[in-house]
Amino acid sequence: MAAPTQDCIILFGDSLTQRQDVPGTFHEKLSQSYCRKLDVLNRGLGGYNTTLARPLLEHIFAKKGETAQTVRLVTIWFGANDACLPPNVRAVSLPTYRSNLNHFISSLVDPSTSPYAVSETPINIILITPPPIYPPQIPEDRQHIREVEHSAEYARIVREVGEEWKAKQGEGKESKIGILDLWSAIETKAGGLGDGLAPFFHDGVHMTTAGYAVLWDLFDNLIHTEFAGRGLDWEDLDDLPRRIPWWDEIDLDKPESVLERLGEPKFRR
Repeated sequence: MAAPTQDCIILFGDSLTQRQDVPGTFHEKLSQSYCRKLDVLNRGLGGYNTTLARPLLEHIFAKKGETAQTVRLVTIWFGANDACLPPNVRAVSLPTYRSNLNHFISSLVDPSTSPYAVSETPINIILITPPPIYPPQIPEDRQHIREVEHSAEYARIVREVGEEWKAKQGEGKESKIGILDLWSAIETKAGGLGDGLAPFFHDGVHMTTAGYAVLWDLFDNLIHTEFAGRGLDWEDLDDLPRRIPWWDEIDLDKPESVLERLGEPKFRR
């Protein structure tokens, strides 16, 4: 087991989180931005919906009393598969989808009921809506399992759940909830839900580099506004210093001096 030298970010979602096969994915951009500051752990599960992912929490988050990294940020990005139309086996009803999202969040922030260590320290959580779909790109034999209007309801649930939790959150170093409304952002960029969506998808469901760029812009803005001062700004060394300094910043005649220069954000002090 690796020592928990750095705090970490956990990306929890489906194939939109998992994917590494196009340039500029969310994981790639995060890994570049948080290099030597936070470890980025990809727990994207292609094909999964929230119901299938729910039992895996105990295999993703350490239990109380176990040695583990401090989790600074969790992104929750499900819905693309939940929104399949019945009788598809991956379809999840809207009430169940809402319940699963609430379970994920409460497991991360409520130490009175959660078995996970992450609930014992302030945590940042970002809910991401599923993006729109673009049916003309979806292979003909799969078009019957997705519908734009139905998928839009899952994005709505994410917004509602996020706003409900934001209304409960405190100030200062308490846990914080944020929402990235990817559906609305891509719809706006595309000028609606028509053919303007084409550049953002390569198969009607999975995003291109252009689609991930929209997500990154939303994330960048959130970190620098609502989440400012929470030890997540990769551009501000005061807010988020490098955990281990550059080699030329230590006393080369006294290598152990590196331990005196380990960086820690003000949010953790």
